Amino acid sequence: MGSLTAGAAAVLVSAVAVTVSACGSEESAAPLPSFGPVVRPPHATAAPITDSVVLRNDLLDVGQLPNGYAALNDPPPGASGGAGARTDPPQCAKVLAPVSEQVPGAAADAVAQFSGPDFASVDIDAASYANGGAAQAFSAMQTLLRECTTYSGKDADDTAVEFRVGGLDQPGEGDASTAFRVNTTSSGLTLYSAVSLAMVGSTIVQIAMSGAAEPDPQQLSALTAAQVRKLRGVAGP
Repeated sequence: MGSLTAGAAAVLVSAVAVTVSACGSEESAAPLPSFGPVVRPPHATAAPITDSVVLRNDLLDVGQLPNGYAALNDPPPGASGGAGARTDPPQCAKVLAPVSEQVPGAAADAVAQFSGPDFASVDIDAASYANGGAAQAFSAMQTLLRECTTYSGKDADDTAVEFRVGGLDQPGEGDASTAFRVNTTSSGLTLYSAVSLAMVGSTIVQIAMSGAAEPDPQQLSALTAAQVRKLRGVAGP
């Protein structure tokens, strides 16, 4: 389904299956907030994580998510989160794809997915890079978002999908961070995603909260802060 994370795609498919009201679809046509200034990441000097199992263990677990979420099975290695989908412009197929698919060459990568109440989902993915690659990845992802504020695509059934991308205000986290939102509309239904992107040492982590209603930005900021702490090895919830 377009360039969605696996969890986000399931949300939209499930919403269609139970004919969720499309009351948000007209609102989704309103312009999204513009992006703020580009965040300039520092050059990472920390050694990258080179073991994907170690990196996976550094991602949040279900006990650190809001109540009502359940862990999903990890996707198989190399499973696409959206890259390669048909979009116009073509490069926008990478929006919301895992970091390692957007910017190849990671020393390690990992994905954790969770399902929540009312078709909500949380997708967390991370990639660690050597030789300053984390800063390059962080910058490349910001550039892509600004190239893809409005784009279209097709799902597996050749149904039209429309995407709109805009800025999202969030507290700064990690060594550098930014956030954005994606509204995905298909068959009169709109899926809302709120996404944070943070650089922690030589690792880039992306957290996407999606649902049939606008995700709570405070929940996203709390998850991002907790994820940054865990990547830094700081104990706590």
